[in-house]
Amino acid sequence: RTMLVTCALPYANGSIHLGHMLEHIQADIWVRYQRMRGHQVHFICADDAHGTPIMLKAQQMGITPEEMIAAVSKEHQTDFAGFNISFDNYHSTHSDENRELAELIYGRLKDGGFIKGRTITQLFDPEKSMFLPDRFVKGTCPKCKSPEQYGDNCDSCGATYSPTELIDPKSAVSGATPVMKDSEHFFFDLPQFETWLAGWVRGSGAIQEEM
Repeated sequence: RTMLVTCALPYANGSIHLGHMLEHIQADIWVRYQRMRGHQVHFICADDAHGTPIMLKAQQMGITPEEMIAAVSKEHQTDFAGFNISFDNYHSTHSDENRELAELIYGRLKDGGFIKGRTITQLFDPEKSMFLPDRFVKGTCPKCKSPEQYGDNCDSCGATYSPTELIDPKSAVSGATPVMKDSEHFFFDLPQFETWLAGWVRGSGAIQEEM
């Protein structure tokens, strides 16, 4: 058999912790066992190098996100090598290959009519001239009224909500009071694939019944 194995991608905003290492060691044991049985296994992983926490952490450190990604990648690979994790390839989502494939997939979906545009209202930082997604804004939870909560969920009561629902929101980037601003966003039209996807999940045999 030929197998492709990966682990959950570590986020590129900090060091490897015990939870990361436990998963990768368990996967490595399974991969080594399959190789001993004569199977061809491609064991790959990468740093998840895109997202709000990376941008915020880099700003706090006074470096660019690219500089932070490079430093964290080196640290992660050193840690995994220290535990003899037998990756065939360890890469990054911030790569030419990933960008090329993402653009290819997006382009084909758009050409097929499966990408839909919609205007939505978001919080906007007037000082930094940037929109503020979940982790870029803090305020009072609209459910339990706990202060200093992020724009997507409350650590105190567990509620989830939209950043625009926060009470007295403040930009986590500049501290400014954000304003409401419209912008066009693009979405994958998943409902068009619901029947096919449900059939594949139930009948392809590719996913364990327990899932």
